[in-house]
Amino acid sequence: MKMITRIAAVATLATFMFAGMNITWGNNYSDTNGSLGSTPGFGVWFDVNDATTVGWENGLKIGLAGPAGMTFRLGYDATTSLGVGRSWWTSTGDGWGTNLSTAIDWTMTGAADEPGEFALTMNLGFGF
Repeated sequence: MKMITRIAAVATLATFMFAGMNITWGNNYSDTNGSLGSTPGFGVWFDVNDATTVGWENGLKIGLAGPAGMTFRLGYDATTSLGVGRSWWTSTGDGWGTNLSTAIDWTMTGAADEPGEFALTMNLGFGF
């Protein structure tokens, strides 16, 4: 009976662990000391349901589905940010899905500089 319980627990956790995961890799363009700077970035996103995602991309982010394929983003790291993103190309087929996306995040609070500065992120994502 213990073995059946363990198998059921592992199978249940595996379905959550691999359901709706997207790994991103890209560049983040932002104002750095008065000039445009670029930093590489990596991230991982997990689908909570059809309209909500939680992930890490240059800080903790929560994404909510919006109109026309847009995603509203709320971020928290050293600063709090509010933004919007859109995946403008997605591959079709089974297995790994590939996408290209762009997001813009505005700094709301906690910035050493003035609030309202923004960062533009362009990503290549791999998900399943």
